[in-house]
This record gives sequence, C-alpha cells and structure tokens, in this order.
Amino acid sequence: MIIATGRRNSTPDQLAPSTSSATEDALPRARTLRAELEKFAGHLANIYEGYFQDFPTHMHMSFYHDVLSEVENLEKDIYSEDALSRHRISSSNLPYLHAVWDAAKNSKDIVKLRHPVFSGPFKRRVLAPGIRIKDIMSQGGSEPKRDQDGRSIRIDLICDGGLSWYRVSTITNRRLLFDMAKEAMYCGDSDDSGSAGVAAEDLSDVPLVKMARTLKTVAQGHRIRNSNPVPGLILPRIWEGEHAEIDRLINLCRDMGLRVLSGNELVPPPPLSEDLLLEMVPSPRRSITPELNIDTSVLVALTSDISHLQITKQPWFGQSQKDHIDLEASGPLIPQLCSLLEHHTLVCTREAATSLARIVHTMGTASENARAHLLLTPDDSITHEQRVKSLRALSIHGDGVLSRLQLPIRVADTNIDLEKNGRKDELDMIIREQLEVLAQPGRSVFSWGWSQGLTTVTCNICA
Repeated sequence: MIIATGRRNSTPDQLAPSTSSATEDALPRARTLRAELEKFAGHLANIYEGYFQDFPTHMHMSFYHDVLSEVENLEKDIYSEDALSRHRISSSNLPYLHAVWDAAKNSKDIVKLRHPVFSGPFKRRVLAPGIRIKDIMSQGGSEPKRDQDGRSIRIDLICDGGLSWYRVSTITNRRLLFDMAKEAMYCGDSDDSGSAGVAAEDLSDVPLVKMARTLKTVAQGHRIRNSNPVPGLILPRIWEGEHAEIDRLINLCRDMGLRVLSGNELVPPPPLSEDLLLEMVPSPRRSITPELNIDTSVLVALTSDISHLQITKQPWFGQSQKDHIDLEASGPLIPQLCSLLEHHTLVCTREAATSLARIVHTMGTASENARAHLLLTPDDSITHEQRVKSLRALSIHGDGVLSRLQLPIRVADTNIDLEKNGRKDELDMIIREQLEVLAQPGRSVFSWGWSQGLTTVTCNICA
C-alpha cells in the first residue's frame, strides 16, 4: 500500500527548484539518500539478527548500489572543470532514485527494492517473492537465471508482503505529450472534433502504456499466496486534470487493472524514524505465537540423517531425498530451524507424531529412531539438558541445536482440544475450502493449528 491522498498538491512549476539550486543541492541530497538507506540497512540487520532467515537483509542492495554509483558520479562532477559536468549533474538519475525511496517510505511490508523478475514466456505461474505464511519470507522463483538474459524486468518496489508491485517513472506531462505526439496523437487544447474519439489502440505504442501492459503481463505470470501481485505505476511528475489526453491515457492504464498514482495523489513521505522503519519492514517475529504447532515435515527434518549428517547421494534414493541433500549443501537446515523454534513452546498433533513414528519405524536408521525418541517421548529419567546434549551428539551441527530448544515436543489430543476451544464450527466455515487441497496428516495439522490460533511451522513448499 502506498499512502496517497485525493487532494491536489502543488504543481511541478511550484515544486521545481532553479537549475543552479538543483545543481548545488544534488550532492547533499544524494548523500542524505545514501545515509537513509544505510539506516534502513541497520534496521534490517537488527530485526533479522539471530533469525533463521538472513536473505531479507539484502532486499535493498540493488537499489543501494545504484545510489552509491550516483553519489560517486556526483562527487566527481561537482568539482570537475569539464564543461559537460553541469549537464551531467542536471541530467543525473537522482530524481528517479528519490522518487523510488519516497514511495518506499510511504509503503508497508516491503519485500524488495529494484528487484529483477522473470518476464516470460510463462509455462506456469512463477512463485513471486514475498511473505507466505505468518511473516515467513520467501525469495520465490521469480529472479531470472543466468541463461535468461533479456527476459526480465525490474520492479522498483515490491511491498504489502509481495502483493503489490510498483514501477516508478519520473516522466513529465510535457514528455508524455511529446511521446503521444510521436504516435500521431493530437494533444493540444483545441476543440477540434477530430481529436475527441481517440481509440485505446492508438495509445498502445506510447512507452508508458507499453510499460503498463508489460507490468500487467509479468504480474499475471506470478503468484503469491494464491493470487497475482497487483501491478502499479507511481508517476510523481504527472499531473491529472491539465490535459484531457493525458487523463485518457492514465485511465487506460487503470482500466488494465493497474493502480496508478500521479503527482496529484502522492503525499510527501514522513521523516525517517524507528517507527516508520518498523512500518516499512516490520519484525519477522511480530506474529509468531509463543507456542508453535510443528508440522510432520519439520518433525522429519529434525529427525533425518540428511539434516544432521554428511550424506552422499545413492542410486536408490528417492527424488525428495536427493533434493534434501542439495538443500543441505546450500545451507544446513538444523541451525535455521532451531533458531526459529528456540524460546517457544513446541506442540504437534497426534496425527503428526504418529506419521513420524510410522516413517522411522519402517525405514529409519538407529540414529533417526533415537532422535525421534528425544524429540517426542516424555521420559522423566532424563533432564532437558541431557535430552539436548544427546541430540547434539547425534548431529554434525551440534552447536546449532540450541540449549533453549523446548524438548520434548508436546503431543496434543486434537479432538479434545478442538472441543475445549469451541471453535470447530467456525473453523469449518472459514478454512474448509483451503484444507480440501491438503492430504493427511497435513489437513489435521493445519486445521488444528488455525483453530487454536497457533503459528504452524512447516517445511512444505505447498503450504
């Protein structure tokens, strides 16, 4: 969401500084922008410290490098005696970078700044970056691969947890009129009746319309939380109500399904503060409940030899085992899981516990059976410290098994708890459709977690 108002703000002529003033102010403004981004980076590092995910701390890096490059170029040109230096300063990319940052400061739940996404062709919808379940961030599968050069576009701002995509353009009314004139459009104030019936297809090759159409197509090729991201255009230097043909073009973009915010609607961003930073990117721990509902997939991950030992692929391994080994090679799962689970009371459904028992008793190794016992079986003969120590001894990631991990995991009798909670009818009405796509024991795990108001932790990518 971009904070906007329906009120008409100052016109570009009222806002634009003189050329000499803009040139003198360029470097201080660029340095201020850099400083604010560094403060933003510090905020990301702070809220994600010790968290099981760290990639969100890099969400701004592409944009930050653009700003650094702009500052370096301005520092060279501002003191240069080159006759063209003033021209380079006046035509710098700084207004655009400021417009992106102003939009970010008016946004909530930012996921990425200046992020490239795959532009197709799409064989199926691609998972978009964003928040998927209870503030758990996903990088998605949208970033273009190395062999897909030329098949991407850059999204300036991904916010609202990934549900909103915005491109920012600093095109002006004058430039837009020029682009329309190039397409043989009449854009004056004449009452000539020949200009009254402009067809939508006559606008199709105007660059801004082409950008809108591309953005819509790419957004439709992605999904986040079972829906497409909503595309949008932010046009801080376009003013509606001055030229009928510009208004017609803007409305055409809106008719495509894009949110279009012009200079009339945008409000100046508030000063950067700790409160504002928490609105822009909230703490990932904000909605995680003190008690966590553990899915079968997490129980398997906490038990599996592949998670705890150095396992080599074997010809008889199934694809899921091979995929798990590849994931471990890129980043061990146990330290990530334990950093998420520590400090929380852990509970799982009886169906999830039974499913794990069936798996380890049927095909588990001795060490996997031992881990399952330590995770789930109450035993008054051993202390919590001894249980954690024993689990560490069964893992090459022993340091990642944190002492504050609350073991054993409590096994809940879901039928009794559902009746005790008294929300079974409400649960059936709200999530019946979503649960129908899940097989057991996932259906019972999620239905129980939602009925109790608990965060459910899963390794299942389809959740």
